[in-house]
Amino acid sequence: MKFRNWIYFISLWLFISSLFAEEPTKTPLFQDGKGYYSYKKPLDILLPKDNKVLITYFYQYGCEVCLNGDDYLKQYASRHSDKVVLERVAAFSENKYGITVSLNALFSELGKPELSEKYLFDSSYQNDRLITNDEAIAKWLHKNQISLDAVEQTRKKENYPKRISQNYELIKRYSPPVIPMAVLNGEYILTKSTLYNDDYTYAVLDFLVDKLQKEQQGVTK
Repeated sequence: MKFRNWIYFISLWLFISSLFAEEPTKTPLFQDGKGYYSYKKPLDILLPKDNKVLITYFYQYGCEVCLNGDDYLKQYASRHSDKVVLERVAAFSENKYGITVSLNALFSELGKPELSEKYLFDSSYQNDRLITNDEAIAKWLHKNQISLDAVEQTRKKENYPKRISQNYELIKRYSPPVIPMAVLNGEYILTKSTLYNDDYTYAVLDFLVDKLQKEQQGVTK
């Protein structure tokens, strides 16, 4: 009987202890190396006002995953215009030369910045024809009402090289090791391992935007 009582009291004590036990710390759904990465030290950049988060997106032509990421980020920025500001930056890698930077500057100088998005779309499914084939590039420009004479005249303008220089300055500042790459407030990085899927991209963005806004407001996690 005593043994039974002892077992009963031990069981009761364990039950009561479990009621007051601290809730285990929950592992974050996303963390550095899982969904996003971080710079060793946040970049010193000018951030938007009103506690909005700056998303700087580096893309290049002839890149299908860049097109997907571009679509997801534009949709997210449109839906959350009260929280984020999207900055698109033309970039390049060794195998893509510098055509993205030069054409992006050309479109802007001609007053047709929307052609940058169109070229990104068209070049993503052309197996590099719109990246390395001069004839294909010329045909695309002509189809979109841009003559080769207009191209040459624009390149001679003083503002054209300035746009190129400003673009390269952004690339130098962020030093994107891979393309595509999205950077939030110069601190958190998203690559193609996140930007390949819309739902996953939105979930990570929600997490990081909330995290950054709380940090800006000085809210303790």
